[in-house]
Amino acid sequence: MSFRLKKIVIENFRSIRGSHTIGLDAPIVLVHGPNGTGKTSLLSAIELGLTGALPSLARLDDGYGQYLPHKESPDHRGQVSLDVEIAGSPLKTRIDVTPQAIVGEPILDAIQSRFFSDRCYLAQATLGRLLDIYQHQDTRKNDSPLTRFVKELLGLEPLDALIDGLHPAGNVKRLRLTAPDYWAAREELPKLGDELSNLRTRRSELETNVAAVDAQVQKIAVDAGLTENDKPASRADIEGWLEDDADEAELMEFARTRRDLGAAAAQWVEFSQNPAMAARTSMEIRVRGANDQLQQWKEGGGAKLDALITELVEIFPDLQSAQVIGPSAAHGTASKAVTGEIGRIDGLLFRDDQDAARIASLDEAIIQGNARIETLEAQLTSVAGANASLAEALAVMAPHIHTDDCPVCGRDFSQENSGSLKAHVSETIAELLESAARLQALAQDKATTAAGVATADRERSQIALRRIATEERDRLKGRKARLAEIDEHLRLLRPDVQQGALLTHEASAAIRQLNEINSRDRALLALRASVNQISAALAQPEPAEEELVGAVVTRLQALVADREAFLTKAIALRRDANRLLQDINDLGQEIAEVDTQFEETIEKRDRLASAKATADKTIEVAKDLARSATEARTDIVRQVFNDDLNAVWRELFIRLAPEEPFVPAFALPSSSTGPVEAVLETLYRAGGKGGNPRAMLSAGNLNTAALTLFLALHLSVKPVLPCLIIDDPVQSMDEVHIAQFAALLRTLARQKHRQIVVAVHERSLFDYLALELSPAYLDDRLVTVELGRTGDGITTSIWDSKTYTPDLAVAA
Repeated sequence: MSFRLKKIVIENFRSIRGSHTIGLDAPIVLVHGPNGTGKTSLLSAIELGLTGALPSLARLDDGYGQYLPHKESPDHRGQVSLDVEIAGSPLKTRIDVTPQAIVGEPILDAIQSRFFSDRCYLAQATLGRLLDIYQHQDTRKNDSPLTRFVKELLGLEPLDALIDGLHPAGNVKRLRLTAPDYWAAREELPKLGDELSNLRTRRSELETNVAAVDAQVQKIAVDAGLTENDKPASRADIEGWLEDDADEAELMEFARTRRDLGAAAAQWVEFSQNPAMAARTSMEIRVRGANDQLQQWKEGGGAKLDALITELVEIFPDLQSAQVIGPSAAHGTASKAVTGEIGRIDGLLFRDDQDAARIASLDEAIIQGNARIETLEAQLTSVAGANASLAEALAVMAPHIHTDDCPVCGRDFSQENSGSLKAHVSETIAELLESAARLQALAQDKATTAAGVATADRERSQIALRRIATEERDRLKGRKARLAEIDEHLRLLRPDVQQGALLTHEASAAIRQLNEINSRDRALLALRASVNQISAALAQPEPAEEELVGAVVTRLQALVADREAFLTKAIALRRDANRLLQDINDLGQEIAEVDTQFEETIEKRDRLASAKATADKTIEVAKDLARSATEARTDIVRQVFNDDLNAVWRELFIRLAPEEPFVPAFALPSSSTGPVEAVLETLYRAGGKGGNPRAMLSAGNLNTAALTLFLALHLSVKPVLPCLIIDDPVQSMDEVHIAQFAALLRTLARQKHRQIVVAVHERSLFDYLALELSPAYLDDRLVTVELGRTGDGITTSIWDSKTYTPDLAVAA
C-alpha cells in the first residue's frame, strides 16, 4: 500500500505554541531543534493525527490527555490537522485536544494504528526501554509485542485461539464460567428431583389451608345469621350477603350525625359557661377605641396613601385602594407598578439616545461619501477622453507602418521633427491604454462609494422611523420625574402603612367578636332547633321543652354510639369474609400454579437430561479437536521457526556495530507443547550463545540493538504502513555508528521505499545528516524542519524542501 505524509498543521499542542504549518512530502524528513523546542511534540502530533491517541505517552502516564494543550493556549485547546495520501487518494483529519477529551477521527483504523505504534513509531522515551517493552507481559498474561510479532509471522493466532477456546473442555470444572448452561444443567438435574418432591408436599399443604379457611368462612356465616338448622351456608348466599353495602352507607350517615351532635355539645358548653352582658360592654368600648384609632390613621397616613393611589390610577387603571384590598396590599402593588414603569421609561430613553448617536455617525459618513463621489466624478471627467477602442485600432495598424509616411493621410511624418512615425504611434497607444485603465478604476471606486452612501442612508431612515418624538420624549421625562417623587413618597409612607394594617386588623377583630356576642342569644334558639331536627332524623320522639339541650344531646350521642358499634361489627364481618374468600381464591390459584410448575419441572428435567447427554458428546469431540490443534501448532513451530528469522536483525546490527562480538537475537523456548513465547538472547560470532542483550552489550550497542530490533520487526513483515518515525535515534552512538545509520536510512528510503521522519537535537549532526541524505537523483527530495523559540516563548518553525541539483563541476 502506498502511503505518504503530506502536511501537518499544529496549533498550541504540547510544547509547540502558536500555529505552524509544516510540509512533510518527501521520502526523508529531517527535524532539528534544541531540547524543549518541540521536536517530540511534532512527532507526537503526527502520531495523534494517524491513530487518534498517543500510545507512546500512555506507556508513561495514563493521564497524558490533560497535558496535551499548551499551557499558554488562550482557550485551553490545541489542534492537529494532518494531510496524507494513501493509495493515491488524499485524506485529511483534524483532531482537537482539551484537558478533558481528544475529539476527531484519525486517519488509520484500529489494525493500522496498532501496526504504526508497534512497528513504525519509535519515540525517544521508548528507545532506551525498547528491549524491556518487547519482553514485557502484564498481569493478565497478554502476549509481549515480540511474541505477538512471532505469532503473526508464523500464523499461530488462529491455532492459539482455538486451543485456548477448547481448554475448558479438558475438565468439566473449567466449564463453570465458559459454559454456564452445561454446568447449571449438571448441578440442576439433582435439584429438579428435590423440587418435584417439594411441589407434591406444597400441594398437600395448600389443600389443608383451603379447608381451614373455609371453616372460618362458615363461622362468619353463622355469626351473620346466614345458616339454618346447622346447615353450612352456600357460596352463593355468602357472596350475595357481601354484595349488600347498605350498612356502610348507614354507618357513614351515623358518623355525620355523631359529628353534628359533637358540635352541638361544644356549642352548648360555650353557652352555659360564658356570661354575656359584661363581655358585651367591654367589647363595645374596645370597638369604639379601635375605630377611633383607625379613623385617625385614615385622616393622616391613609389619606396620603389614597391620594397617591388616586393619582396613579390615571396611569395604572388596575390599582385598587386601601379600603378594597387593605393598606399593605395597596401600598405594595403601587410601589411595584411605579418601579416597573420607571424601568420601562429608562429603557426607552436609553435606546433613543443610542439611536441619536447612530444617526449622527451615519450623517457624517453620508457627507464624507458624497464629497468623495464629487471628487471621483471630477477625476472621471478629466480622463473621459481616454478611448480604448482607438488604442486597439492603432495597435492593429502599427505592424503595417514601415516608413514615416502615414497610411491614413499619406503625409510624411518626418517633417514634424518628432521622431519616427512608428515610435509616435506606439507612445500614443500606451497613453490611451493607461488612461482607459485609470478611468475603469475611478468608475469602480465611485460605484463602491455610492453603494456605501445608499446603505448608510437606508439605515438612517430605519432608525429615524423609530425615534421618539420630542413631545413624547419630554412627556416621558416628566412622567419619570413624577413617578420618582411618588416612589419616594411611598417609601416614606411604609411605616404608616404598616401601622394602618395593624389598626385595620384590630378593628376588624373587635367588630367580629362583638357580632358573636350579639348573635349568641339567637344561636341558642337555633341550636335547640338543630338538636330537635337530629332527634327526628334518628326516629326519636321530640324532646320536651323543659329538657335541657345538653341532656338531649347526651341521650342522642349514646344512641348513635350503639348503632355505630353494631354496624361496625357487621362491616368487620363482611371485611373478614371478603378477605377469607380472597384467600381461598389465592390458594386455588397457587394450587393451579403448583400443578403447572410441577408439569414444567418434569419437562425441564427431561430436557436438561437430554441436553446434558448431547453436551457430553460435544465435550469429547472438543477434547479430540484440542489435541489435534496442539499437534498442528507443534508441527508449525518445528517446521517454520529457524535461524532465518534472525537474519534481518543480525544484518542491521552488524552494519551499525561491526566490532561487537555478541550479536542480539530472539528465540523460542525449546518446549513446543505450551504457549509460544519469544525471548531475547545474544549469539557469539565465534560460536556459542550469550545472555540477555542487557547483560552482554555496552550502553551504546544496547541502544543500537534496540534500534535495529525495531527496524528488523518493521522489515520482517508485509508493511501495512511503509513509513518510519524515529525520535533522536543516535543516542550514545559514535561517528562510525552515525555514518552507518545515515547509510541505512538512505537504503530504507530509496530501496525499501519507506517514508522516514527523523528528529535530532545536535546541530552538527543535523547538518551532517542533511548532507548525507540530500537528494541524489531527479524526483528525489529531502525536507528539513528547524524548530526554535523566541524570547517570549513563541515557537518558531522553518521548513525547506530540498530537491536534486546536478553537480555541474562533476558533470563538466
